[in-house]
Amino acid sequence: MMAASGQVVSRRTRRRNSPAQLFEMGNEKAQAAIESSHAMARQMIGFPTRDALAMWNAWARVLSSGVAPYHSRAVRNARACRRRR
Repeated sequence: MMAASGQVVSRRTRRRNSPAQLFEMGNEKAQAAIESSHAMARQMIGFPTRDALAMWNAWARVLSSGVAPYHSRAVRNARACRRRR
């Protein structure tokens, strides 16, 4: 995800962006944040409380589900940037 984000950030900062493009980039981040919080909340429903190992694994699933929306967008944007070259 870091490599994909680096490609997208370097490409987007080199070009002149219109206000509409800037709004779309910000909107994309807000949508990812909402999806992330919803995914994490869904994972926390039925969270185990008694078994320590089950709690550890559940937290890993919560964090993984929270990163997924950002990861998918970063990879998609990097692919789109590569195609535009």
